[in-house]
Amino acid sequence: MPSRAPYVCGRCNKAHPSGERCQRARIDDRERKARFDKKRPSASQRGYDKAWETEARAFLSQPENELCARCGARSTVVMHIKSIRTRPDLRMARSNWRAGCQRCNAIEAAEERRQERNTL
Repeated sequence: MPSRAPYVCGRCNKAHPSGERCQRARIDDRERKARFDKKRPSASQRGYDKAWETEARAFLSQPENELCARCGARSTVVMHIKSIRTRPDLRMARSNWRAGCQRCNAIEAAEERRQERNTL
């Protein structure tokens, strides 16, 4: 079975197997993510306090919220239908909640950030 050709890394100028990152690229990624996390408000500052955690756990324990509403995987997080960035008043409204998986939640958050950048 054929495999993909190795690629030349732009950071270290060495060939690496397809799909693998060099050590320098992994370090750069970690540093970039650390810089982002320093600027990001804490979970409680973003509205995810103890009351939220308790209610979200109860919401996900219900049988109808067992699967992600978007992809059908096992749900692990509560996603807001209308973002709490734009509608903080709906943060604890269960009518604004749906069950989701971590992957779908990250995809929707990235899409929302992209839309915010495009409207500026």
